Amino acid sequence: MSEALTVTPQEAAARLGMGRASVYRLLKEGRLPAVRLGRVYRVPLRALEAVLERPESLSLPDGPTGRRREGAK
Repeated sequence: MSEALTVTPQEAAARLGMGRASVYRLLKEGRLPAVRLGRVYRVPLRALEAVLERPESLSLPDGPTGRRREGAK
């Protein structure tokens, strides 16, 4: 069997070294291209390679709302 052309958001998170929620946020914002098949997302490996060539596109603000948490330095 040949190698898969896509990965799940969880697999993409592991490859990118970030959390699953961050990957879903990038998908929602359109900063990480994906294909939606019914209710599930698949991230093309080519999209991961392209994003890794320009890592500044993956920068996320602090915290889930983009605001720094109280007491964070």
